[in-house]
Amino acid sequence: QPLKAMGRFNHEAAAVDPRTGIVYMTEDRGDSLFYRFIPNVPGDLIKGGRLQALAIKASPRYDSRNWVNPAMPLQQWLDASWIDLTDPESPEDDLRKRGYADGAALFARGEGIHWGDGELYFCCTNGGKKQLGQIMRYQPSASEGTEHEAAKPGRLQLFLESTDKSLFNFGDNLTVAPFGDLIVCEDQYTEVVDNHLRGVTPDGSVYPFARLHDQTELAGACFSPDGSTLFVNLYSPARTVA
Repeated sequence: QPLKAMGRFNHEAAAVDPRTGIVYMTEDRGDSLFYRFIPNVPGDLIKGGRLQALAIKASPRYDSRNWVNPAMPLQQWLDASWIDLTDPESPEDDLRKRGYADGAALFARGEGIHWGDGELYFCCTNGGKKQLGQIMRYQPSASEGTEHEAAKPGRLQLFLESTDKSLFNFGDNLTVAPFGDLIVCEDQYTEVVDNHLRGVTPDGSVYPFARLHDQTELAGACFSPDGSTLFVNLYSPARTVA
């Protein structure tokens, strides 16, 4: 069944806050938005709800991409607000354009998203001054999705912005490791593909976790429930390794 209330856009990935049932969604477009869906009945999405886009409080139409005039500072928290989106079925595929016109923030190709310990992380594949990739971090309000959240809003942080392709290049899917670091899959669009799994520590330091010798994308990194095994997919030829 199509979940039309959750919006027609270039859906990439989703994460659910287990506390509230709110679904957070990324959009794979160069002028993408970051969305949340507040279900009428948590866990039962077919019963509808409200679709919203993230904005930066007091800075409407904020551009987090940092492509031309870098404005979003590294690892500084910015208070968030959320804008209601009308006509989520969007037959003209203009949801992001209407949301931006109403004040929503822009992101550079939202990709993988993963829920951590009371917060989430998501990749922006070609964000940053050198367009090598960013990782965003969002901490929801204690009153997320209610009329009381404006008093103590959720907050957004540019957690990582790559300045060197040898460190981090085109992060795509990501997961939170049992030991607290992020594990990020690279998906490069270059003549010579040199994709890695990159580790990112809680202070934002990047290290190579593993290197893929094939010229293909890494995707879908995730850990077994007991945290003992990491699984990752190789795009072509299609394989899953542990």
